[in-house]
Amino acid sequence: MAKNENFLDSKMIANFLIALALILTAIYYFNNSEEIEGEVNSVIVNSLNDVNNNLAEHESSRK
Repeated sequence: MAKNENFLDSKMIANFLIALALILTAIYYFNNSEEIEGEVNSVIVNSLNDVNNNLAEHESSRK
């Protein structure tokens, strides 16, 4: 009474697509890591500058 199972069932295909997406994302990241790092740093620095400016405005309005 052996079960006949499909090798390519829906879960296997979904897992394959997820693995493929992760591999492609890793390749893209390694090819563009310097540019991505620059953009992330730019966003973080700009956010910190905005927070600093908002705190400075808040403190100046309290005086």
